[in-house]
Amino acid sequence: MKLELEAYLYEPQKKNDVKRMRQEGKIPGILYGHKEKSKRIYVMKKEFDKILEVLKKEAVTVNLKLKDKTYSCLVKSIQRNPVDGKLLHIDFQHISKKEKIKASVPIHLIGESPGVKKGGLLDQHVYEVVVRCLPEHMPSHIDVDISKLDVGKTIHIKDIVIPNIEFELKPETPVVSILAPKIEKAAPVQAAAAEPVKEEVKEEKAKEEKAKEEKPAKEVPKGK
Repeated sequence: MKLELEAYLYEPQKKNDVKRMRQEGKIPGILYGHKEKSKRIYVMKKEFDKILEVLKKEAVTVNLKLKDKTYSCLVKSIQRNPVDGKLLHIDFQHISKKEKIKASVPIHLIGESPGVKKGGLLDQHVYEVVVRCLPEHMPSHIDVDISKLDVGKTIHIKDIVIPNIEFELKPETPVVSILAPKIEKAAPVQAAAAEPVKEEVKEEKAKEEKAKEEKPAKEVPKGK
């Protein structure tokens, strides 16, 4: 998927120029890569926010328009303020159609797992994966079908086959599993019931002993 974004060149003249730019709704960045000299640029925050919404769900290529030229780019890095989370800086990597690139691609689970229907627990280990390929083969996301995934089974990276795509993770890396449901052991009923019976027997014996002690002795008749 390709999106378009307008960019502008800038050169900071004073110490607080970058701070002032951010206050005006401009996000500073850099354009680099593909044997070209790095360029200081900025984009409008309002427009880049639209790109961000798509990036949360898909891997995209951005057509960055700078003056009279368009650069095919990846959003390689985004820097934020650690306190308030506001955008501080963006790195755009210019890519070539003839060179393989690396990008992080989100994983989407599709289908209904029979294991989940049986009470199993779905455990997704990987939510995005780094792939290497030519730009034209870069997927926006990767669908993983779990419609045949039963309890105790796992889908690994090696089970995902996509033409012209190389995964950076090891083939044995688990992607999603269906765990068996936990069964809680019930407390033994007989042992629990036996305790009150023993207590009742003890109480009865105690009552009998007490009754014997309280019973008055027979009077011995006086001799005639």
